Amino acid sequence: MTVHSLTKSAIFFTVGHAAQKAGSQLMEDIRGLITLSPAIGWGLMMGSLAILGMPPFGVFASEFLILTTAMREQPWATPILLAALGVAFAAIFGRVQPMVFGETTAKRLPHPPALLPVFAHLAIVLVLGLYVPPYLAHWYRAAARLIGGE
Repeated sequence: MTVHSLTKSAIFFTVGHAAQKAGSQLMEDIRGLITLSPAIGWGLMMGSLAILGMPPFGVFASEFLILTTAMREQPWATPILLAALGVAFAAIFGRVQPMVFGETTAKRLPHPPALLPVFAHLAIVLVLGLYVPPYLAHWYRAAARLIGGE
């Protein structure tokens, strides 16, 4: 939940900037972010890859655990989960790719937006995908015991 919430907040922050720059909240009207503002474009692309569970981001670990548990406990569900992950990836990436790399006639922004929170959140998500500090792992286990998860 930690990495998921950090990833989602980074995406929402980036999309908010993108919508302001495009003057629209419609995805079809937001194009070429990598040209208009590379920070917004890369923030949205990295956030999208992170939320899709691409390694080494932290969401990958949780998706991997769900998939391996399903393979062990309910093997018949594995192809369904893999197909659902594939559909989710195609749907999200198919919508985000033109927003980031699509053609645009708009002019590049004269100054970069303040996106420190986006990249700070994504950095934490990346670090947690590679290493979970022992104190944090202990805290997660204690939280899981409280809700009956261990």
